[in-house]
Parts: sequence; structure tokens; C-alpha cells
Amino acid sequence: MAPSPDPREREALGRDLASTDEEARRLAVERVTALPTDEAVPLLIECLGDASWRVRKTAVERLAVLSDSDRITRSLVEALADAENSGRRNAALEALIRCGAAAVPILLDASTDPDGDVRKQVVDALAGIGDRRAASRLVAMLEDRDPNVRGAVADALGVLGMPELAPPLLRAAHDDMERLVRLSALRALSRLEVSLPAREVAGLIHDPHLRGSAFELLGHSDDPEAFEQLLKGLESTSRGAREAAMASLLRGLGRAEPDELDDRARRIREAAAASQTLLPVALERLSQAGLPQRLMLIQFLGLLGDGASARPILEAARDEALLQVARETLVHMGAAAEEALVAAWPDLDGELRLIACEVLARTAGRSAEPCLLVTLNDRDPALRAAAARALGARGCAGALERLIERLHAAAGSDPAEGGIAEAEALCDAIVALASEGDEGASADVAVQRLLGGLSGGREAYRCAVAEVLGRLGRADHGEAMGLLLSDPSASVRRAAVEGLTELDDERAAEPLRLALADEAPEVRTAAAACLARRSDPSAFPHLAALAQDPSPEVRAAAVRATGQRLHRGVRPEERPAAFTLFEKGLADDGPVAMAVADALLAAGGADAARVAVGLLRRPEPELAQAAVACIGRHGEAEVLSELQPLLSHAAWSVRAQAVQCLAARGVVAATPAILRRLELEQDPFVREAILAALRRLES
Repeated sequence: MAPSPDPREREALGRDLASTDEEARRLAVERVTALPTDEAVPLLIECLGDASWRVRKTAVERLAVLSDSDRITRSLVEALADAENSGRRNAALEALIRCGAAAVPILLDASTDPDGDVRKQVVDALAGIGDRRAASRLVAMLEDRDPNVRGAVADALGVLGMPELAPPLLRAAHDDMERLVRLSALRALSRLEVSLPAREVAGLIHDPHLRGSAFELLGHSDDPEAFEQLLKGLESTSRGAREAAMASLLRGLGRAEPDELDDRARRIREAAAASQTLLPVALERLSQAGLPQRLMLIQFLGLLGDGASARPILEAARDEALLQVARETLVHMGAAAEEALVAAWPDLDGELRLIACEVLARTAGRSAEPCLLVTLNDRDPALRAAAARALGARGCAGALERLIERLHAAAGSDPAEGGIAEAEALCDAIVALASEGDEGASADVAVQRLLGGLSGGREAYRCAVAEVLGRLGRADHGEAMGLLLSDPSASVRRAAVEGLTELDDERAAEPLRLALADEAPEVRTAAAACLARRSDPSAFPHLAALAQDPSPEVRAAAVRATGQRLHRGVRPEERPAAFTLFEKGLADDGPVAMAVADALLAAGGADAARVAVGLLRRPEPELAQAAVACIGRHGEAEVLSELQPLLSHAAWSVRAQAVQCLAARGVVAATPAILRRLELEQDPFVREAILAALRRLES
């Protein structure tokens, strides 16, 4: 803790704590820990009752970092008895939980308090801490005279994760006079995931108020009779009980042995089919229930596999929180979902068609391909792109000609209207289809059709052809790549260079030589990126030459590619010369210096961190941040000390990152400097970072 403040600082602290300004009080609370502990603790406890939640939260955080745990815990327990100020009670409860296991002995002592409200909050604190030492005392408190306390105790026992606590909880579920306690005991048993014989739960099913919780508990049982009880639960007239049975049946399927899985799923479908109302009510609930219930209903409906569920499940996918599970469920439904979605296609809006395309990409029925081919002509380029990807994913070889036709059209579209994204999707689909077939026959057909359109083809089309050829990576496409490397368009030449990665060193040597001498900087930049992944010995000398290029963009690409080579371990012997190249780039233009930072981070090692120190002298904040990232990951103690002056950097982002880095690396020696910065810091984000760093360092 910092030295005690002088009288003037004490006076200012007291004045700020009494201020009517919320922010002034909050900042004063942060400074309270500069006082001796016996003065600081009462002030912080008092601040737990502040009218502002931000002040209360700050007081909780400062109490959590003080070391006098017993004193703090006793004071916090006393604050639980404040019947007039609920804010103080809640803040004290949060602070006790933050104290953790050290608070348990004192909380156990306080569990005998004559005030039932205090006992309940003590139980809530023990539940929040989750220390198993409290188990025996909590079990005894299941006999507490206050039903609210007994209910809280049951919930707390469920948090401890001790299946051996099932017997007393089961007794409470059967015998307690209060339904609240019985429900809490059932919830706790479910949370413990104990497997109980169905006969021990059967009596609880008869109580309509407990039935849903009883079904939830049966979902954890391995007793075959539990499955039978849950099947009957699908007939329940209570919506809550019926949905609890659905959820438990799904949970049981997740645990079922492979040889019984199909039989259980069949019996669930039969039980659902026997009900006249289960399916329509579940479909109605799918648009009305809360998120957890909707997630469960989607999975249950998917298990039933009825095509009538496909459209409602698709509608549910509009909710981003449900999108993934809805999509996976429809895929799992297979042909039934595919047929239903294709039949509903004319009535689906653009959003639903996009999701449906993702589903149809992974189903294997016969109705999707014609629908997707028609969708290639849709007015929406995003939907055309989704249809193209789906055709490629499904392996629809008969769609290849149509996809190439669409590529011509997309290449002539306005980029602002989605033509680029559509062309990328078409390329993906063409590559997927061309990669199938025996001995590259499909690729040959695709390449011939693509090349046939080069003459008179638009620039965007020629770029797309270069991309496809590069991704196919066929050695016998070298002649076609050579043709594209001599294209009058720099964009096409760049795309062709990007496609050289898959060619072997011998076949790529001449095209790369041409690219390295190309007049367009973007082509030379692409050559640098290509060299980053190649293993031939001439790659690094080429990069070193590009690092002297007149274009900063090319120099930056060469530096970044060199770092990537070191990261991949392509040729470790290049490291000394590479670091010489990095050091020269420290004083280069901003983009090159940033590339040096990226390269050092990728290369790794203590030597990279030492070189990165040179970037701290640059005036650009983004370079300082990049250097801090490298030093923080790879620096040794001596180099880490270079970060302390950044605590006073003009840019708040650099100050915040520096303090976060020092804390993450556990540089305890930086604590005094960080405390001094806290006294001066005005930026709220940096102050939060400093406080978090101090908590981490002091722990």
C-alpha cells in the first residue's frame, strides 16, 4: 500500500467523499486505499451504502484488493444487517463473494445469526463462493425455522457440485412443508445431475406444482423407468411440465448408448405422433417462448423430423441467438427439411432464402439443385452468391456451365452492387466442382471453359480465372498462368502471381522472376506475399531486394513476408540477415515500420522484443502499441522495464496497453510507477485498466 497521505490530501479526500458529485465520490473511493487499513476499511464499508451504484461498485473493488481479510469480512457481515439500505446489503454480499474462500469461516460463524434475513444472505454468499467446506453446515440449515433460508440453502447445496448431498436434498423435496423449499431442492438435485431411481421421484410427479421440476430431474436418471415416465410427460396438460419432459428426453438421448439411441428416438416420435396437440402447440410456442425454451423446441422438433416443422424452424433462425441451432437442426432433418424448404421457396423473403441456401448446401435430397439453379438468376447478388456456394458444396457437377456463365455476368457487375462478393462465391463453387472427379478430369473441363472466355473477357473475369487456376494448383496449368502473367492489366497479373503458391519451385521460378521486375507495385507486393510461403533458397534474397524497393507498399510487404517465413520456420538460417533487414526498417515510412512490428511479433523470441524497443521512439501511437504487443509477448525482464515510461505517453491507448502488459507479465516492480500514474490519470478507460492491473499485481 502507498504511504499515508499528508493532512492536505486527507482533507481533500474527506471533502470529495462527501461531495454531491457522483464522479468525485467515485474517484475519492479509489484513493481511500492510500489510508492505513484501519481507516480505509470503515470508509469503504460506509461507501457501500452510497446512492450511486458506480460508487458502491468501486468500493467493492477496493475492498477486494485489501489484505486485511478477517477485518473486512466481519465488517461486511455486519453490513448485511442493514435493514434500511438494500444497496449496502447487496454491495456487502457482492464484496463477501469477492473475498472468496478466506471469508468462509466467518460466514459459517454468522450463519447462526438470529436475524433470518442475515442468515439468508450469508447462505447466498456461501453459494456465490462455492467452497465445499460449507456443505455440512448448509445441510444442517435445511432444518432452519425460516423457509426463505431453507430455500436458499437448497439452492446453495446445488451449487457445490457434490452428488453426495442428494439424500438430504431429496428428503427436503419430499418432506418440507413449504413448496418453495421443495422446488429449490428439486432444482438443486437437477443442478447436481444426480441419477436417481424413478421410484424416488414418482411421488413428486403427482404434485402439479412440482411436476416440471421432477421431469427435469428425471432427465439425469439412467433408470429405464425414467424414460417411460418422461414419455408420459409428453401427454401432460401443463405446458411447463410437457416442455420439461421434452428437454429431459433430449438430455437422455445425449447420454444414450449407441445401440439404444435409435429405438429411443423412434419411441419419442411415436409418442409425439399419438398426440393431437403436441406438434401444433410446440410450433406455436416456437414463436412465443423465451430463448431457452425456443432452443429446446427447435431441437425436439428436429428430432421428430416432420417436414411441417421446417418452415417454422427457418423462421426462428431470424433470431441470431437461434440461427446456428436452427440451421443445424434443419440439416439434420435432411430430405424432409429440403423438400419443405423448396416447396416454401416462393413465399420466403430474402433473409430466409439466404439461410435456406446454407441448409440446402448440406442436404442430399434431389429437389434442391433445380431450385438453386433458378436462384442463380435472382435479382439479389447476395442470394445468387449463396446459391452458387450451395451448388458447389453439394457437388452439382451439372451446374458448372451455369456457374461459369454467371461468373462472366458478375465480372461485369458494379462492385457497389455486390459483384465482387458474387464473383468470389462463384470462384469457390467452380473450384469445389473442378476439384472433384477422377484424375482432374473435372478440372480440365472447367479450365478449358474458363480459358475459352478470356478473349474479350472483362478484367474482373480474367482476375477470377487467375484465382481459380491458382487455387486448383495444377502443375499443367503453368502455360495458362503464364498467359495471365502477361496480361495488360496489373490486377490480373497480381491475381496470377497470387496463384503461383501451389506450383513447385522449378515451375514458379520464371513467373516469379517476371513478377519481381513488374512495373506495377501491386504485382511486386503479391510476389513478396508469394515468397513468404516458398521454401526455395532464392526466396529471401528476393525479399531483401524488395525491401529496398522505391514503393513503401512493396517494402512493407517484403518485411512482413520475411517475418512470416521466420514464423513458419521455412529457413531458420535466414534469421540473422532478416533481423538486419528489420532494424533498417525501424526508421522507414510508417507502413514499413508497422510491417516491422508485425514481422517481429511473428518471428518471436527475445531478440525480436529487443529490436521492437526501437519502435517505442517513434511518435506514432499505433507503432508504440504494436511494439508493446511484441515486447509483452516475447520480452525478458530487462526489456519489459522499457515499458514503464509509456505510462506517461500522450496517447491514452498506449498508456492503457502498457499497464495491461506490465500486469499480464507480472512486473511487480512497476507497481509504484502505476500507483503514481493513478493519481494523475484522468481518462476513465485507462483508470479502469490501472485498477485492474493493481488488483492483478497485488494478488
